[in-house]
Amino acid sequence: MDWITTLPFPGGAPPLASEVSDLLPAAVGGTFSDEAAAASPIAWWLKPATPLLLVVAYLCSEPLLEMACEKLGTTGKSTVFKLLMALHNLVLVVFSGAVMVHSWPLVLGYGQQHGWKAAYCDADYSMWNDAKFGFWATVFYLSKYYEFIDTWVLIIKRRKPSLLQVYHHAGIAITMWGATVTQGSWVAWVVCLNSTIHTVMYTYFFFSTLGIKIPGAQFLTMAQILQFVTGIAGTVGVQFFGAECQSDASRFVLAAIQIYAVGLILLFSAFFKKKYKAN
Repeated sequence: MDWITTLPFPGGAPPLASEVSDLLPAAVGGTFSDEAAAASPIAWWLKPATPLLLVVAYLCSEPLLEMACEKLGTTGKSTVFKLLMALHNLVLVVFSGAVMVHSWPLVLGYGQQHGWKAAYCDADYSMWNDAKFGFWATVFYLSKYYEFIDTWVLIIKRRKPSLLQVYHHAGIAITMWGATVTQGSWVAWVVCLNSTIHTVMYTYFFFSTLGIKIPGAQFLTMAQILQFVTGIAGTVGVQFFGAECQSDASRFVLAAIQIYAVGLILLFSAFFKKKYKAN
């Protein structure tokens, strides 16, 4: 079972995307190698069309599910539904916690052993492959599709998903795909910080679903915003070091997720002001 801890490639492999054109399929003039991806047990999830296809399906699912729930008259108040939601949140608590307790020691340990710039840039991809950080980054990427359920839960409860909700889930799925196929060292910031926040957040949701209200929800929102600010500030050095640190494709995806994070800061700040400042 050792291959599991070296996903997306058993035994490790070079990144699927080094040049920006590698992020695009041949059908649109890109140079992404389906042949290279085929060596992975999760090949389909690594193809450029996959995140786009699934995100489009996610966006289309909202109006379709809304119509279905309106006809069925769902309210999300049944005991069975609440238990399923508690289980969903518990799954994400356990998963996020597992990623957190493995990723932090792995990244910090690699930095202590090989030097902090080696961990920061991972120019030879040894942290990704040999230290097996790539496994945790990859499963974290895959989990972003499972998190689409959060939006569907709101719809079943007859609540309109906010722009923040949809932007958050759609954007992270695409950018985490980019981080995975480029083996971006900078995604360590995303994985470590986000898994920590999600462990706390889904624990809060779990107890809330059971009817146990925990005070301090505003601090979760503040932590989310701090996470994005820290992530942007912490990864800007990759752009400064340039090609000696990460490939063109990796830095392109990093720029995309940094811009995306700015959008999240603005949306979360607006949410915080509307929900908590008014009170």
